[in-house]
Amino acid sequence: MTTSVSDAAPSAEVRADRAKTVRGRIGLAVIGVLVALAAGGFGIIAGFAGSSSPGIVSQTVAYDITGNTVKISYSVAKPEDDAVRCTLDAFDTDFAILAEKTIVVPAGKSGATGTETLRTPREATGARIHECAKAG
Repeated sequence: MTTSVSDAAPSAEVRADRAKTVRGRIGLAVIGVLVALAAGGFGIIAGFAGSSSPGIVSQTVAYDITGNTVKISYSVAKPEDDAVRCTLDAFDTDFAILAEKTIVVPAGKSGATGTETLRTPREATGARIHECAKAG
């Protein structure tokens, strides 16, 4: 018995279905590439948005506002071989800086804790330590 396979061209309906499938797969591939690029870009931005000085961690422990005086307690952890400079500041409800002071944690220490008093021209609403980076 002989079996023959017809080499007839596929119908127009089958060709249209294949074209839709191919276009759908290409569309999904394009969307996948765009999502991957966006995720990679977001990862890069998130990496740079963090601390610009790795290994330095600063923390505002507490602050006390009394009239035009702000007493701020802080801690800084850092590599022992690096001197680090940080900024302490007091701000108002609009986050306008009312007073600021720079502190330096010298090399030879792995960190420091301390308390500083800032005098402000008007009553502050908060205080913080920030912008810690290697000195010099």
